[in-house]
Amino acid sequence: MKELKSPSSVAVIGIGRVGLPLALFLADAGHRVFGIDSDEAHIRRLQADRTLPFVEEGAQPLLEALLDRRFFPTGELDVVEQCETIIVTIGTPIDEHMNPILDPIERVFDKISRHLRRGQMILLRSTVSPETTEHLRTYLNEKVNLEVGREIHLAFCPERIAQGHSLEELKDIPQIVGGVTPASTAAAATFFEALGIATLPTDAVSAELAKLFCNMYRYIDFAIANEFMIIAGEYKRNIYEIIQLTNTGYKRGGIKMPGLTGGPCLYKDGFFLIERTPYPELISNAWKINESVPAYLIGRLESLGDLKGKRVGLMGLAFKKNNDDTRNSLSYKFAKILRRKGAKVIAHDPYLQADTLEEALKADILIFATNHDMYADWGLTGLQERCLPHAWICDPWNIFETEQIIFRTDAALTKPAEVFSATSLPAA
Repeated sequence: MKELKSPSSVAVIGIGRVGLPLALFLADAGHRVFGIDSDEAHIRRLQADRTLPFVEEGAQPLLEALLDRRFFPTGELDVVEQCETIIVTIGTPIDEHMNPILDPIERVFDKISRHLRRGQMILLRSTVSPETTEHLRTYLNEKVNLEVGREIHLAFCPERIAQGHSLEELKDIPQIVGGVTPASTAAAATFFEALGIATLPTDAVSAELAKLFCNMYRYIDFAIANEFMIIAGEYKRNIYEIIQLTNTGYKRGGIKMPGLTGGPCLYKDGFFLIERTPYPELISNAWKINESVPAYLIGRLESLGDLKGKRVGLMGLAFKKNNDDTRNSLSYKFAKILRRKGAKVIAHDPYLQADTLEEALKADILIFATNHDMYADWGLTGLQERCLPHAWICDPWNIFETEQIIFRTDAALTKPAEVFSATSLPAA
C-alpha cells in the first residue's frame, strides 16, 4: 500500500460488512479512523473481544493490530468534528412496495450536520437511487451555514468490492468519484489517489447510475442463464453442455452459468432505477426469474416423487460462496417451500451456526444452495462417500461436475444429454 504523506482523521459511519473493512484499510494506510455505529453491542464486541464479527479475508490481524491505535470504534457521532473526511456506508433498504427508503441516511446527515465545519468532506458509499447525493446536498444546505460543494465537499464514491475480499479489492479496483461540484470531485479523487487507488472522476448522478447499472447488468446476466436453464429443462437437455457449445471459441459468447442469485445488492438495486423508465419489465422480470429458481427446482424434485416426509439437507445458507452473509439468500426460500411441502429440512453451512454436517448428510435429498469451496473440495467421489447410498442431489451450480442438475448418487454419471436423468424418489 502507498505510504500516506499526510495522514488525517477519518470518520467511517456504519462499520458493518462494508464499513469495517474500509475503516481498517484506511487505518492501515496511516489515517486515524473513528468507526461509528449505532449498534452499541457491536461496538462493545469489537472493543472487548477484538474479533471480527463476519468473514473477511485478512481483516482479523488488522483489527488486532490497529484497535485503539489508529482504529477507534465508537457510538458517538460528535467525533466527526475532529475529522477531515466523513464516509457514510450505512445500508439503503427498500420498503414493501420496493421503493428506496432514504430515512436512515437523512437521519445520519441530520445528526452530523450539527458537527460540520468548513473544509470537511463527506463521501457517500451507500448504494442509492439516482439524484440522492444532490438531494442530500440540498438537505445539508438547509441545515448548515456553509455552502455544500464549495465550503464542505460532498461526493458519491460507491463501494465496488466483493464481500470477503475487501482489503484486496479496495486497492485494486478503480474508484468512481462523483462530486456535486467539480471541486468536490477533485477533493474526493485526491483522497483516494493518496492511497494509491486509481480514480474515475465524474458527477454525482453519473456515479450513482454507474453503480446501479453495474449491479443490474450482472443480475440480468444471471437471470438469462437461469431462464435458459429452465428452458433447457423443458426440452430435457443439458444446460451446461449448451452453454459450453455457445461460448467455446466464439467471440460473441459469454453466457453465464445458472445458479442462485441473491444478496442485499443485486436483489434490490434494480428497484432504484425503474421509477423513471416507461419499460421497467426487463429489470423486474430479472428479479422474478432469479427469485423463482428455488420453486422451479423444487418442482422438478416433486415431479420425481412426493416430498412429504422426506429429509432434505439444505447445503449452504449464505447468499454467496465462502461467506457468512445470509441477507436475501435464496436458501431460506428453499427451506420455506420445502417445509410447506411437508419435508423435514436440515440446514448446514460451514460459515454459520446451523445443523451439523453429519445430520444434513443423512438426508434423502441434498440441495446445494451455496457453492462453498468446502463442498466442491469433496469432488463427486467424496460426495458419494459421505451421503446415503441412494440419495438424490440437486446441484444447480454444477459443483460436482456431473453436468446434471438433479442426479442420484448411485447412478452412472456419464454426463448424459438429459438434465434430469432421475426416475423417481424413494418412498418416505
